[in-house]
Amino acid sequence: MIKINLVPVKEKKKRQEFFIILCSVFLLALVISGMLLIYAKRKAVVNDINKQIVEVDKEAESYKKEEDEIDAFNAQKDSLEAIKKVMTGISEIQRKVLAGVDQLGINLPEGVWLTRIEEGKDKDANLFTIQGYAVSVEKMKAYLSNLQRPGGLLKEATFDEKNVAAPLATNPNVKVHQFIISFRVADQGT
Repeated sequence: MIKINLVPVKEKKKRQEFFIILCSVFLLALVISGMLLIYAKRKAVVNDINKQIVEVDKEAESYKKEEDEIDAFNAQKDSLEAIKKVMTGISEIQRKVLAGVDQLGINLPEGVWLTRIEEGKDKDANLFTIQGYAVSVEKMKAYLSNLQRPGGLLKEATFDEKNVAAPLATNPNVKVHQFIISFRVADQGT
């Protein structure tokens, strides 16, 4: 018996090559579709992240408004604290002025009178200078010792006798002495 090959060898080879090409194309299509699927998933993740970024930016913008409000409140707070410090300083100066004037009037003996009270000499709000006249040196010294008494509100009192004026018109035997006294008012609690 003789066998006859109805399909020539070349045809057989062509079929094998076609099958290999078909398998390769199928495998390539499978790989490409897998890559497209991965790309689509990655693209979806990127879109989700971009949406989250937009939401976070909106939320951050709302926080920015709140931060601006907080900054405005802090600026107002700092302004109020500065005003409070100024008010405290002013009230302390007022207290010192009133205490100084009060002590000057309480301790003023007969025969001594004041002609001028000056506060804040040499840009020191706590430095007071008074000018006045007395009918005797003893009256001036008594007035100074009253101002310097222990526990009083006045401290660092200095005395300066300027000159002896002409006799009083009402009493020619009495000579008037001009004086200047500088002092400070003690701080509260000292």
